[in-house]
Amino acid sequence: MPAKEPEEDEADGAPAVEDTEASYSVETRPADATLLAARATGRRKTRYALFLTHGMGQPIPFETIDQVAASLREYDKGKKTAEQFDETPAPAAGTLKSGESWLNYIRLWLKSGEDAVEVHLYEGYWAPMTEGAINARNVMSFLADAGLNGVRHTYGRFRRWLFGEYPAVSIPVRTVFFLLIALATIASLVVMNSTIAIVAAARAFLGEKPAWLGDNLLADLTTTFNVVVAVMAAFGASLIFATLIRKWRLLDRLRTPWSFVTLFLFVVALFVVIPAGLGIPLLFFSHVGGWSGEFPIWHQWKFSASAVQAFDKGFDWAALALALALAARVANRWTRRVLAVMSRDLRRRPDTAAATLLVAVVFSALLALLIGLGVFFLGIFRKNTPEAFALAQYFLAWPLLVALSAYVRLILVQYVGDVAIYIMPYKLDAFANLRRAIKQKVYDVARAVYQQEQYDKVIVVGHSLGSVIAYDVLNMLILDDSAMKAAQIPVNDSGGAKKEADKPEKGEKAFLDVVGRTPLFLTFGSPLDKTAFVFAVQARGTSEAREALAGSVQPLIVDYDFRPERWLNIWSPWDIISGSLDLYDFPVRGERVRKETTKLFAATAGKRVENLRDPAATTLLVAHTEYWKNELLTKTIYDALDARA
Repeated sequence: MPAKEPEEDEADGAPAVEDTEASYSVETRPADATLLAARATGRRKTRYALFLTHGMGQPIPFETIDQVAASLREYDKGKKTAEQFDETPAPAAGTLKSGESWLNYIRLWLKSGEDAVEVHLYEGYWAPMTEGAINARNVMSFLADAGLNGVRHTYGRFRRWLFGEYPAVSIPVRTVFFLLIALATIASLVVMNSTIAIVAAARAFLGEKPAWLGDNLLADLTTTFNVVVAVMAAFGASLIFATLIRKWRLLDRLRTPWSFVTLFLFVVALFVVIPAGLGIPLLFFSHVGGWSGEFPIWHQWKFSASAVQAFDKGFDWAALALALALAARVANRWTRRVLAVMSRDLRRRPDTAAATLLVAVVFSALLALLIGLGVFFLGIFRKNTPEAFALAQYFLAWPLLVALSAYVRLILVQYVGDVAIYIMPYKLDAFANLRRAIKQKVYDVARAVYQQEQYDKVIVVGHSLGSVIAYDVLNMLILDDSAMKAAQIPVNDSGGAKKEADKPEKGEKAFLDVVGRTPLFLTFGSPLDKTAFVFAVQARGTSEAREALAGSVQPLIVDYDFRPERWLNIWSPWDIISGSLDLYDFPVRGERVRKETTKLFAATAGKRVENLRDPAATTLLVAHTEYWKNELLTKTIYDALDARA
C-alpha cells in the first residue's frame, strides 16, 4: 500500500496551504498516526525547509542532502519506539519548479505526537562550475599570496568594520608562526614537486641522461625523497588507524590519545618536509658546481655509506612489497567477486552456462598472456643490461614519487582550487566572473526555497567553503528584503492593497522575511574567520571608509536585527581549516571595555555567534569531514525543528 503523505492542517478555519510542487514516493509504509493525531489538535504544524551548501571537493548531486537526511532519519529512529518508527513514512523525493528550472528535494517526517514535523531538504550544488577551471600553479600562487597577506596583517593591530564601528582586533603571536610554517611548507612542496618532474623527465625511457644528472646527485635525491616518503607514510598510516578507531567502537577509548600520536607524527613530518625543501636546491648546487666530492653527500654526513645504502635498498624493497601486497589484495577481492557472480550465474542460468565458461576461459588466457609477456621482457632487460637493471632496483621509489606527485597535484586542484577560485576578492583575479556565477547559482536556489509560502521556516546550513557561500547568499537575500521594504512593495501577508502588476506568481513572495523565517544559520568546518583575516585588504592599504563600504553589503555584520534567531558554528581544534568564529561580533574583552560596548553586548548576546566545539571530531586534518558522522551536527539540526515554532 503506498505511503500516505500527511496533509497540511487547517488552523482557525483557514484553508490548508496548497503544495506547488510535484512529489513522489516509492515507500510502502502507512501514514504516521502521530502526525495525524497532531492534526486533531487544530494546530497547524510548522513545515521546514533545510537548505545546505556543500564544501570543496567533488560531491555528486544530492550526496550532501542524502547524507544529512540519512543521519536525521537514524537519529530520529533512536528517539522513537519501534512502533512509532514503523508508523513514520519513509523519506520521499519531491520537485518544485522555479522559473525555468526544476529543484529536487528530499522529504522527511521526523519526531512524533505533537512534536511531529515535516522538513524538505534542498542543496545549493555548485561543484561542477569549478571543475577544470584552475591549475596547480594558480593554487600554489594563491596559497603563497594568502600566507604573505596574513603575515603582513601581523605587523600591527588588525582592524575590522563591525556594526558601525572600526574596532582593533588583537592577533595572537602564534598566528605569525603558523603562517610562516605554512609558507615554508608550501615552498618545500613546490621545490619537491618540481624536482620530481624534472628528474622524471630527464630519466624518461628512451631519453639520453643529461650531464648534470649524475649518479651521485640521483642517489642523494633518492635518499632525500625516501626519508620524506617514509615519514609521510607513517603519518598517513596514523590517519588510517584513526579512521579505523572510529569504525571499531571497541577502540573508542584510544581516539583522544591517538590524536596526539597523529599530531606528533605531523610535527615530525614538518621537520622533514621543510628541511628537504631547502636541502634539495643545495644538493643541486653542490653536485652541479662540482663541490660534492666523489661520493653522494649523504654518505659523507655522519652516516656511513653502507647505512644510507641499506636504508635506500630497504625502502625500495618495502615500497615494492607494499605495492605488490596492495595489488594482490585488489586482485584477490576482484577475483572472489567475479567467481561468486559466475557461480551464481551458472546455478541460476544453466542455459547460458557454456557461454559464461567460454568467456571466462578467453579472459583468463588473455590475462595470462599479458603477464607472461611482461615477465619475458623483464628477463630480457636483466640479461642484456644487468647494470641498468641492478641500478633500477635501488631507485624503485621514483615511480612511486611520480604517482604521489600527481595525486597531490590532483588533491590541491580539486580541493584547495575551489577555495582559490571563490576567495580572492582582495585582489584582481581571473575568477571574478566564475565567483559571481557560483553565488548567483546558489542564490537562485535559496531564493526559490524562500519564495515557497508552504515553508514557515528555512534552516540554512553550510559546510567548509559552503559556509562562506551560504554567508554571502544569506546576506544577498537579506539585502533584497531590505530593498523590498524600502520600496514599500506590497507583500502577500501585509493585508494591504496590492496592485495586479506587482502580484507575485503563485507560491512566491515579493518580501520573503528571510530574517524572521530563518531560525538557524548553521556553519560547520567553516573557514569564515580565516578568510576574513587572511584575505583582507588591510595589508595592502585600506581605510575605515573602504572597510565600511565592504561591510555595507554584509547585513549580518551591519546590525544584529539582520541576524537570524541563532547562528551556530561547529568547529574542532583538530580541523586546521575551520575554527571558532570571532570576527563576526564586536570584540568584548577584559574589564576596560567601554560602557557602550558592554551595553551592546548585553543587548545582542542572543544574536552573537555561538561556537560549539565538536568533541567527536578528534582526528587531525580528517576532523574537517568527521562532523558529518558525529552526533552534534545531527542533534543541532534535529533540535532546531520545532513543530510549534
